[in-house]
Amino acid sequence: MSERYYKIPFDFGMLLDADHQSVLMCDELESIDQHIELLIMTYPGEHYYDRRFGTEIWEMDFERIVSLNVWKTRFAECLANAISRYEKRITDCRYNLVVEDVLLENGIVDHVSVKKRVDVYVDALVKSTEERCRFFYTIYLGPLSKF
Repeated sequence: MSERYYKIPFDFGMLLDADHQSVLMCDELESIDQHIELLIMTYPGEHYYDRRFGTEIWEMDFERIVSLNVWKTRFAECLANAISRYEKRITDCRYNLVVEDVLLENGIVDHVSVKKRVDVYVDALVKSTEERCRFFYTIYLGPLSKF
């Protein structure tokens, strides 16, 4: 059975066109990638029909980090819980996080802010093909300071 996957963001106006061929499609890997990204970027409670949809990493956004290893473990657990609950097309997920501070300069208002940049690597097994795949996301978390 061949599955059909649509690109995000979905253009609902295309459904009203006589030619449905212009609706953008993608393959299963891209669909999984888009779904995980949506899951990561959604705060629990934002989704109207499922208040649990999303990741709790946003609760950690402005948290003071005492131990980077403890923080990374908790962050990975939040990701693992959300992905295992909502993305059933993959299994055997492994997470690698690279965390660093980044200076962001805004020349218009003349200030600099320090943010945490988290590079998220998700290594997983696609159930339909039994092949390993890797997804990558970058997340910037709350301003740590402004000067």
